[in-house]
Amino acid sequence: MIRSLSWLVLAALTLLLSACGFQLRGLGANMKPLPFASLYLDTGKSGIAGDLQLLLARDNRLTLTKSPKDAAAVLSVLYENQKKEVLTINSGGRVNEYQLVYRIAVRTVINGVPVEPDMSVIVRREMNYSDSAILGKEQEEALLWSDARRDAADQIVRRLAYLKRPAASEQPAAKPAHAITQP
Repeated sequence: MIRSLSWLVLAALTLLLSACGFQLRGLGANMKPLPFASLYLDTGKSGIAGDLQLLLARDNRLTLTKSPKDAAAVLSVLYENQKKEVLTINSGGRVNEYQLVYRIAVRTVINGVPVEPDMSVIVRREMNYSDSAILGKEQEEALLWSDARRDAADQIVRRLAYLKRPAASEQPAAKPAHAITQP
């Protein structure tokens, strides 16, 4: 009796939750349309490549191409940087916390016209540290870096949706899409 009542309550809550329009973040159903129909990802050996492909593949309105010539837009990774900084130390001079900083800059070129300015994303994560759990902290650090890359990819995709389509009268700029600039 109690088991069937709990299943009934669970089913009712599920129906109420879906009726109010609740949807898990990142499932793509409510993604704002991108200002282009096809995209080429020029990510090279960047660690964010897989996360960007996964997020962009969720949008049925977008085609990921294998060649920049076949795409209406090109997204190029200009630089990617991971940095581990000491955040706090204890009275004995040992590290208590680290701050992990992930930076990435990308350039978007739509119909041969670079969209200015280049997009830059900085993601920070804090990590407690203890010498007694070194192996666990290495795994935690790897997980935090992975989470930072996913977060940066999500921010880039959301920002792409708000790009303005370049005017047809604009001429392509002299700055090539693959040029690297540092902040």
